Amino acid sequence: LIDRYDTDKKSDIRKRAICLVNLITANRPSEMVRLKVGDFDLENRTVQVMMVKQGEMKEKRLTLECVQAVKRYIVSCELLLDDYFVGAADKWGNHTSRQISEISYNQAIQSWLGFAPYTFRKTQITEMYKKGADIPTIAKQSGHKSHQTIMEHYIKLRAYEVDEYL
Repeated sequence: LIDRYDTDKKSDIRKRAICLVNLITANRPSEMVRLKVGDFDLENRTVQVMMVKQGEMKEKRLTLECVQAVKRYIVSCELLLDDYFVGAADKWGNHTSRQISEISYNQAIQSWLGFAPYTFRKTQITEMYKKGADIPTIAKQSGHKSHQTIMEHYIKLRAYEVDEYL
């Protein structure tokens, strides 16, 4: 669904970058709306995220595709280091560096893709697990302190998956 925004329209460039960052980082909406352009280290494919629940900064990794989308967004919207990454935007994609509310962020993602942004978090955690990532690695990327939370709320094991190891 994110690839539908792989166009040359400024508003689509913005949407694609925001969605990819949310997906890859498994950020909560509260973390997405607080990101600033200066939090990104695109050379090292990382972003510093203020983990609101934990009250601390955490480094999260980015994919090359995500880095390219962020670079394209920064250039097309002429973003500055102190600008909010999500910020506000008009229907043409003109960016205003103003922190938006979590409710506004949720509504934007819902209107762009037809689901809540928390789905990005669930998808990333599930996909990392399916690819063989261990729980500490998933916890590092998603920002969970408790490995138990990941197992209880995100990872759903099926009988055939257990059978593989019997």
